[in-house]
Amino acid sequence: MRSPKRQLQAFARGWSNGRPAVCVILIAVNVACFVAQTIVGYLSGTSAAEQINLLFGLSRNAVFHSGHAWQLATYMFLHHDVLHLLANMLGFYFAAREVEAIVGPRHLLGIYFGGGLLAGLAHLAFAPPETFLIGASGAVCATIIAFTTILPEMELTVWIFFILPVRLKAKYFAALFVGVTTLLLFVKPIFGPISNIAHLGGCLLGWLYIKQLGYGNPLRIQRYIFARRQRAERFARMSPAQFISEEIDPILDKISKQGIHSLSRAEKRILEKGREKIARKINPARG
Repeated sequence: MRSPKRQLQAFARGWSNGRPAVCVILIAVNVACFVAQTIVGYLSGTSAAEQINLLFGLSRNAVFHSGHAWQLATYMFLHHDVLHLLANMLGFYFAAREVEAIVGPRHLLGIYFGGGLLAGLAHLAFAPPETFLIGASGAVCATIIAFTTILPEMELTVWIFFILPVRLKAKYFAALFVGVTTLLLFVKPIFGPISNIAHLGGCLLGWLYIKQLGYGNPLRIQRYIFARRQRAERFARMSPAQFISEEIDPILDKISKQGIHSLSRAEKRILEKGREKIARKINPARG
């Protein structure tokens, strides 16, 4: 996945303070852990490599029966092989460098570790208890979906099987990514140490995290809360006479024509607010 550089310059903040970017540090940690994992496996044999996966990979048996709660953090820094590592780190780099430039390093860390945590919890909830999970895929999925939610209209170049270039908007890439992952979940839920349900958990976290930061189109519940807040502020600014004229009188007309049982819950709340406004005008000390 590659994003046209000219489209990002209006959004991205340069890392001009001399400190390495958090996304680069996370990649370096993942590479260092894989190198250590490979060296131990090479020097000590296959059994030692399997022990590392069983000790630091994530499985329900180890977490709930052996108390290995640290696996919820450590599993995302192990990888099955070099291709597994390469795919995760390439996807993470292309998405994380833009996410970090827009929302900052603190939020990138929140997306990475939050995505990894929710992915791990999804694996614990749905995967067979003996199946262990390793890899940063959940955290990477969270970062990719965060990127596509922040910049849904940006055009990306996606290389299918690293051969065929396809250009499409970020929002369509996200929909395709989640759709294929969901399809694979029903076809074959578990691929050894790689879990499709964990990928979806990471995608969900990335989307929710960015939505609560205010990026992308607001959810229906967000629009509802905003409309209620705006309405409450407008009511608070009205004088009692204005409130009665604009809000109460139409409701009283409706009662006279259709009866009080025709009132909606919202109209009943407006009547209650009118009563409170009049009471405060009569007795200001109660306000």
